[in-house]
Amino acid sequence: MSNEIKFDKRNYRRHGDKNKQLIKKSLDELGAGRSIVIDNDGEIIGGNGVFEAWGNKPVKVIESDGSELVVVKRTDLSTNDEKRKKLAVMDNTTSDTSTFDMKLLKADFDIPTLDELGVELKIKDELGVEKPEVEFTEELLEEHNYVVLYFDNSVDWLQAQSLFDLKQVQALNSKEGFRKIGVGRVLKGNVALEKLRKHFSGE
Repeated sequence: MSNEIKFDKRNYRRHGDKNKQLIKKSLDELGAGRSIVIDNDGEIIGGNGVFEAWGNKPVKVIESDGSELVVVKRTDLSTNDEKRKKLAVMDNTTSDTSTFDMKLLKADFDIPTLDELGVELKIKDELGVEKPEVEFTEELLEEHNYVVLYFDNSVDWLQAQSLFDLKQVQALNSKEGFRKIGVGRVLKGNVALEKLRKHFSGE
């Protein structure tokens, strides 16, 4: 049966050496935990790394249309077993140590879709340091000196967005799976003054 299963030709997940070693260690010492998923053509949807490490050992395929949750019951493990506890940890570490192939993802999906799918997008700044694709808003602290501008019509507000180059940012209380994104309304004073200087000098 395993010879009928094919690796995903566009696997969105990268498996480095450490990740492959952990997967093999988990399978060799603790046995199979989660099942992998294949499509109707036998191509793997999720679990390429596990299938590769599993090798030629026995494989059992359960057919499903996705309307029922397939639960793997490990009859050899009890709740307090040391082996069971290790499997609970390695079930997560084997996933955490793999990464997404961002080039492949961005080739197949647009950024809003990737955001909906929970993929954390990152870019690199001038120093090569990774940062979120959508930056967090500036924080206004009590010790800061500030002025407040308000706009009672959309024309002036649009001009302000253009003049100050206001971008979409994340709220500071955003969290994984629940990101609040909107126009950034807190701007550092020196940045605002520099933009005004350039505007009025015609630069």
